[in-house]
Order: sequence, then C-alpha cells, then structure tokens
Amino acid sequence: MGRTRRKKKQTVGATPPSDGAPPPKTFIMERGRVGNSLNQLILNLRQAMEPNTATKLKVRQRNVLKDFVTVAGPLGVTHFMIISRSDDFINLRVCRIPHGPTLTFHIKAFSLCKDVVNSQKDPVSTQLIYMTPPLLVQNGFSSDDKPSQLISTVFQNLFPSLSVGSVRLGDIRRCLLLQYHPDNKSLELRHYAIRVKPRGLSRGVRKLVKSRVPDLSKYHDISEYVLGDGASDSEGEEVGGGDVTLPQDLPGRGNIRTQQSAVRLSELGPRLTLQLVKIESGLCGGEVLYHSFMRKSQSAVLSLRHEKEDARRLKAIRKQEQEHNVARKKEERAQHKERCLAGMSKETGGPSVGGGSDEDDDVEWYRQEVGEEPDPDTFITSDGTGKGIASKLKRRMGKRQKTGSPSPKPKRSKYPSQESTTRQGKRHTKTSSSHKSGGGVVRFAGKTKGTAKTGGRVFRKKSSGRL
Repeated sequence: MGRTRRKKKQTVGATPPSDGAPPPKTFIMERGRVGNSLNQLILNLRQAMEPNTATKLKVRQRNVLKDFVTVAGPLGVTHFMIISRSDDFINLRVCRIPHGPTLTFHIKAFSLCKDVVNSQKDPVSTQLIYMTPPLLVQNGFSSDDKPSQLISTVFQNLFPSLSVGSVRLGDIRRCLLLQYHPDNKSLELRHYAIRVKPRGLSRGVRKLVKSRVPDLSKYHDISEYVLGDGASDSEGEEVGGGDVTLPQDLPGRGNIRTQQSAVRLSELGPRLTLQLVKIESGLCGGEVLYHSFMRKSQSAVLSLRHEKEDARRLKAIRKQEQEHNVARKKEERAQHKERCLAGMSKETGGPSVGGGSDEDDDVEWYRQEVGEEPDPDTFITSDGTGKGIASKLKRRMGKRQKTGSPSPKPKRSKYPSQESTTRQGKRHTKTSSSHKSGGGVVRFAGKTKGTAKTGGRVFRKKSSGRL
C-alpha cells in the first residue's frame, strides 16, 4: 500500500502594517525574586502580548538591564515590561528603549488567567486567537492631562497600528481594554476574546449550523425541533447594542457578509489594577517628569537638572579619557612587540657587526669573571676545530643527528634495590646492605614491614641496621 501524501496547512497570519514598518516587540521579565504568583502573571502577560513578544525568554540572576538592551536592537525589541517586588509594593515598569521614557506603576491587585477561566461557564479554549495581536481599546484618557496623554501614547506604541480601510476583521480575535481613572491616576486592564454569533436563528438551527448533532429521539419530525421548544433565543442574546451587519466574512458558521451577527466578549485574563507612581525621561532613570506622591519646587527641579547635566558631562569626559588610554596602551604594546622582534632577529641573525661570535663573548665573560685566561680545550672555537671536551661532544652529537641513531640509554642496575627513584621532585637512592644466593638476608634501613620467601630466599626488613 502506497504512502498517503500529506498536505501542508497554511497558517493565516496577521495583516502587515500599511506603512511597512516592523511591528513593535516587547520583553516581559522580572527583576529579582518575585515569587510563584508573579512568575505566573509574567507568563500570562506574555500570552496576552503574543505574537510580538518573547514567550520563552529566560532571565538569570547574573543578567543586568544592559544585557537586554544590547540584544534588543538586533531582535527589533522596542519595549520592556519589568515586574519587581519590594517589601511594600509590587512594581511594573513600562520602558521605551533605548532612551525612554519609563512609566512606573504599583500593582494594586491582579488575577491570573486560571482564576478567570475557572469562574466562567463556557471559557474559550482555542489557541488560534493568539496568532494575531490584540486590538487596544482605551477609555477615560484626556488630551488635557499630560500624564494620561503620555500613558495613552506609550500603550498605543506597544501594539501594531491598524488601517481601518485595509484591515481584515478575521484577524481581530482579541481585544485589550484599558480604562483610566483621572481622579486617582489608576488603570484597569482587561483581556477579552471576541466572539461573533449569527443573529435571527433559533437555538435549534444554530446547533445545526454548528454541526452539532442534536437528540431527536423525542420528536416525530425535525420541524418540531426547529419550531418547537428550541425556538427561543438562548442566554444573553436579548441584550441590545451588540448586533452588527458584517462587512466581511468571519470565521465561524453563519458569519456571512451582510448578515446580522451578535458580538460577544469572553474574558481571558489576566486582570490588572495599576496605580501610576512616576514618569522618568530616561531608561529606568533620568529626570523625573511626574511623580504622584512627591512635589518639588522649581529651584529644586533646576538644581537636579544641573546635577544630571554635570554627571552626563563628566561621564563623557571619562569616556574620552578611557578611549585615549586604550589607544595609548595599544600603541605601547605594538612598539614593545617591535623591539622584542628586533632583539630576537639580532640574536639569531649570525655574526654581529664587529665580526665577533658567541664563543668570543663567552671567552670575554670568562676573563672578566674568573680573572685569568681560559683553557684552550674549555670552549669550542668559531671554526669548530677545537680539541677540547666541548668540541668532542659537539661533533658526536652532530654525527648522531645525521645518522638518526638514538641516544644511548642509561644502564639499569642488576638489582631493583640499587635503582634510584624520584618522588615529588626529590631524588632518593636505596641500596642493599648485603645479598646472598641461598637464605640470604637483605637489610634495609627503616621499620620492619614483614618477610617474603621467594625460591628459598628470605627477604627480611628490620627496623634498624647498618649498611
């Protein structure tokens, strides 16, 4: 039987931005030890921000913020969402990299996805809705209030922009609701799944459309099922304001263009209640543009600004000095290398300029140190015709190198006790005091460890004895 050919399924992705710019991407991570609940909250936030986030980002204790900033550029990451914990508060920082600004919030309350799903009767279980980014819906923001305007801009930049004329409604499967309360500067974040159901159909027809086989055992005809008890609408479909006319075909049975459909929202989680603390101009630092709990005079603000400018100027000066020192040290190393190479070539390049040789230098050194003329046989002359011991050794080693014969090995002693051994870099020699062929005794200096009989011979080790 032949193998069946497997058909590849093509996954429909999100509509690319109309301007051609890459979508914004985020890193959601923790700093320090935050606990199991906050680690699960981080995973839920990553799921809500899919697909433009690092879902399997691993953060180690030795990693610093600069490490993530370094890799963010090549990966196209534009924002950081950092969760940390102190003794009194749980903090959330939303940063625009690489130069800021940074929004700092207190997390007043939160609920995980599993808590939200457990409280629902019919939760959404499909994973296909996370293949496209969510739709951001904001409410309560005012253009007159600068903090609210900045918060709105930062959260809008977390998600890709949409073009109303070219967007595909089938790609909008989720929405992220952000409610701002200007009186106490707090935010409420909710995450929903969008469901579209056809309107004008009875409960029985809707089940037939969804390919669910109903139980018809108690009916004589299918018309009784369609027009009978199942003719009433179900659940919350009587609620007004949710019926729309579809301009496009949507996923799901019965969601056809120009037909009436009801839009329903099912919460996915997580839930967050945030309190704005401060807004900084830099990346997790810089000038404080707004603070909810602290107020400073204009003179204090100017003095802090001058201090920041002085620190920035001093940092630039130190950086310039470090670059100058690095260049200077590199040049010094290059010059030192050239001097070393010149000295090595001078030593191995043959006779010097004055016509002398290494043997002449040795003879002169001997004269200066000893104070007398050296013996003619002590050194080898430059022409290699010396008759001393050194010249003989040199000629012998030259012959062995030409013939390739190995150097003679040292002769081993007849008895193992007379061999010299090396232990821990020190040379020790053990010799036997006496040896006899029949019943002989071998004495060693030291303690007696026992006797041994081998072929009629007895070897005895005594604790003391004279060699």
